[in-house]
Order: sequence, then C-alpha cells, then structure tokens
Amino acid sequence: MRADVKEIRKVLEERLAALDDRVDAARREVVDALDERVRGLHDDQRETRDHVRSMSDHLARNDSSVPALCEDIATLTDLVRSLHTELGNVAARLPAPGATAKSADGGEQPASPGPVVPAGTLQTPPAPAVQPGAATPTELGAAPQPTAPATTPQGVSMTAAPAPGEQPSQDEHDRARALKRAVEAAYHGTPVDQPSPTAQAPAGKLQDPQVDHGVLLLRAAGVASAEVVAHRHTWEWLAARAADHDHFRTPPAVDDLPDGRIRTTVSGRSLIALLIVLWNTRETSSLNGDWALASTTYQRAATALKGATDQGATIRIVLDDGHGQGDKHDVDGEDKGPAGLGS
Repeated sequence: MRADVKEIRKVLEERLAALDDRVDAARREVVDALDERVRGLHDDQRETRDHVRSMSDHLARNDSSVPALCEDIATLTDLVRSLHTELGNVAARLPAPGATAKSADGGEQPASPGPVVPAGTLQTPPAPAVQPGAATPTELGAAPQPTAPATTPQGVSMTAAPAPGEQPSQDEHDRARALKRAVEAAYHGTPVDQPSPTAQAPAGKLQDPQVDHGVLLLRAAGVASAEVVAHRHTWEWLAARAADHDHFRTPPAVDDLPDGRIRTTVSGRSLIALLIVLWNTRETSSLNGDWALASTTYQRAATALKGATDQGATIRIVLDDGHGQGDKHDVDGEDKGPAGLGS
C-alpha cells in the first residue's frame, strides 16, 4: 500500500514539474510577443513624428518662397501688359482693309492687303485724324465715346488687366467701407450709422453672410490661442490649405492621441487664416470632399468662437464625432466627459 502511494506521489510530482515548465514557456512566449509589439508601436510613433516634422519643415519652406513667387508673378504681369500695349499700337497703325493709298505720281492704288482676320472678329476702327486747330469732340461738349478693346493683327482682344496696385473705384471703396462698418456694428452690438444695401439686410431677412464672416474674423483676432482636435489626415488637409496664407503659422507641436487623432494649438492669427481659406473653399468648391471638409470645419470654428463669452476661456475646435459630442481629452487622449465646444 505504501509503495502504491509513493508511486502515485512520484507520478504527480513529475506531472506538476512538467506543467510548471509548460507554464513558464508560455509566459516567456507571451512576454516576448508583447515586447515585440510594443517595440513596433514605438517605431511607428517615431516614424509618424518624423513625418510630421518633415511636413512642418516643408510648409515653412513654402511660406518663405511665396513672397518671391508673388514678385515673379507681378513682373510677368507687367511684361505682358507692356506687350499688349505694343501690339495695340502696331494694330492701330495698320491700314484698314480696302483703303487706298496715293502713289508717287498722284494716282491712287489699292493699299497692301492687311493681315487676314477671321470672320466675326471685332476690330477697332482707326481714330479719325484731327486737323491742327480743330476742336476735339470733348472740347465741343460731346460725350466721349467708350474706347473699344484694342486688337492684335490676329484679332485677339488686347484689353489690359488691371494693375496689381490699381486703386479700386469710388463705389467699390464705399461698399467696402460700409461693409466694414456693418461688421464692426454687429460685433459690438450697435446699430449701423449709415445703412447700405450691401452691408445691411432688409428687415425680416437674414443678415448678410459676409457680415457674419467678418464678425468671426474679429472674434478670432481677439483669441490668443485655439485648440484643434481632429484626425491627422484632416489636420494635414487644413494645414496644406492654409499654408500659403500670409497669416498662417505652422504650430510648434502636434500631439498624438489614440486612434490616429491629433491635438494642436493655433494662434488667433492662424485661426483667421483658416477661417478665410475655409470660407473661400466653401464658396468656390462644388459638392465634393473639399466643400464638405471646409463647411464642417468652418461651422465648428464658428460655434466655438460664438460660444466663448468669458475672457481666458479655451477655444476648442473638435472634429471628433466618433468619440462623442463635446468630449474633452486629457493629456493621454482619454475621454473625460462633455466639457468642450464643437463635436
């Protein structure tokens, strides 16, 4: 009997030892797999940060190259305008088709045929010669005739584009000034001193969208910084759109959050640039992805700016519907309940 008990105990001990070995081996395999996975995540995070840093450097280089590109465009514009003027002068000196010229012996001979102009092309007739001492139509009180666009020998219109430094007309200046007064009045909540059809909407109708847009720009001008929470792809689209604007500055840091999200802080000046770019994209794009991103982001920024009523309050623009409307994220990216603006 004792021999059987000893034999059973020996067998149990051997099996327990083998089980302990298997458990230790499984534990080592799990730990090794976890270490390898963590190392892979760290490598991915490092590559992502390097990519963001390179993108920031690229955008900064673009910011520095924009002024030189603008100067080149202005130079090309001046050259094209001068070329248009020269071609217009040459076209004005050419004889009209069918005109006759006097020969040396006093006879008349057909003038050399002018360049062939396609049918239906509008040409400018030569100006009538003014005899010395004769009064011009303007001096006689006649209304000056509108000047038709000059044409090249091929019939191409030579109407010059307005110069970059050309001053706007008085009507445009008055409309712009009235619009700015309406924006400032709406921002301060005071009535407009001089109503304007462009700046002030009739009673019973919605306010001019340009006035609302101007009010948002004034609100953004008073913001020190605004927090943006979005997916990395969305933020890259926003930064690429606003990179060429004079007031946009690349944020110094872009923090990673779980699930591919990021959080960054932009200045009030950069927020102005984002609002202007989003407004223009929303107004000029067709019904596509750019229009959807611009419209949604613009509305979120407008909601955040309108909801900030206290000085020192944090402006939060959140594009994160998948994690709950108004969720606030802590430093580690964990949800902490509704506390922010946007959704």
